[in-house]
Amino acid sequence: MPVFNSVSFVAEAIESILAQTHRDLELIVVDDGSTDDSWSEITRLAATDRRVQPIRGERRGVSATFAEGVARVQGDFIARMDADDLALPERLAVQLDWMSRTGVEVCGSQAELFGDRVESWWFPEKHDDIRQELLFRAAMLFSTIVTKASALKTYPFDPAVIWDDYELETRLAMRYRLGNHPATLLRYRQYPLQSHRTQARACARDYRRYRFRLFYEMFPGTPLPDYIGFARLAARQPLVDLVELDRAGYWLATLSDTDDARLRRLMAERWRKACDRSAGLGAAVDDVFRRWAPVIEGDPGEAPPG
Repeated sequence: MPVFNSVSFVAEAIESILAQTHRDLELIVVDDGSTDDSWSEITRLAATDRRVQPIRGERRGVSATFAEGVARVQGDFIARMDADDLALPERLAVQLDWMSRTGVEVCGSQAELFGDRVESWWFPEKHDDIRQELLFRAAMLFSTIVTKASALKTYPFDPAVIWDDYELETRLAMRYRLGNHPATLLRYRQYPLQSHRTQARACARDYRRYRFRLFYEMFPGTPLPDYIGFARLAARQPLVDLVELDRAGYWLATLSDTDDARLRRLMAERWRKACDRSAGLGAAVDDVFRRWAPVIEGDPGEAPPG
């Protein structure tokens, strides 16, 4: 658990881990040079439970702070926990059991948002679906992650990246078997000062950069104009001409090759909105929409040629 100026939340976060039904754990809490009373809260709770291992350092940023915690791990598994979230009591037990039964090596879960927004966050369950959904968003909530310790020791965060969660997920997706447990196992707190909100522009830049890298790892040799059209679609921008719109439909159809009905519906909605945003290209947009919609929705009939 990396911590920086989280005095309002950190005690609840720590207590939610200490209350886990899976009792055999060590909670390494690394304070990143907090200037509020976070360290006092951490040491207060450490004095009540020997499983809490507090570490205090200078301000270095979350990547370096998390890396220090990972370096201290002696067990076979690492669970990430953020200082402002709440783990449900069964979180670790459920994830470790599921990993054992399925062979998943990096395990996330569904999440419930609370704070200034209240809603459920859904993530696809299977590896291939997660990898494809990473082209559109962070398809695993990193604060739900449980993984083999060797994965995070071999592939640490890149400290030069702002949206380090997303960058790391795109690397792990090509090297380990990913999965999201279908149960909601974490409550994710939302509030205005979170880094992904205060650094939204830098996060968007990192998303573009590492989406590009992942796409070409998945589909090497793709002509650049194909990728540019797909990138516009993923960024929720209008397509520039009918040829680009048609190729975007092809890529959505390719990425919709899944037995997850919910993911297919999401892809179909993306296609509908892409065509709506591109309506300025003229009446022929409807023809392009109808060309690909049945394939994306899972009823291909005579699918158009690639």
